Amino acid sequence: MIDSVKSEKYIRLESLGMGPYAMRKLKVCSKCGQIVGARTLFCPVCKTRLPIKTLFDFYKRMHFECPHCGITLATDAQYCPHCGRKVI
Repeated sequence: MIDSVKSEKYIRLESLGMGPYAMRKLKVCSKCGQIVGARTLFCPVCKTRLPIKTLFDFYKRMHFECPHCGITLATDAQYCPHCGRKVI
């Protein structure tokens, strides 16, 4: 996974509301699309029960990840830029 120490790149992404650390703090209502905090159980707009998974969980499921360290990779990656191991 991503190192416990946030890199400068991830700090900048989080300040813009993007990146893996910011996505772990968010959920999206499947009914109305409202963005809420990860600990929220019901949508404040439409009162629908929210999924347990965060935005980051859905993102990881839709993308290829390194089998060694778990970081999300480009679909054509042959080596992991995080741990340097061959992924294919």
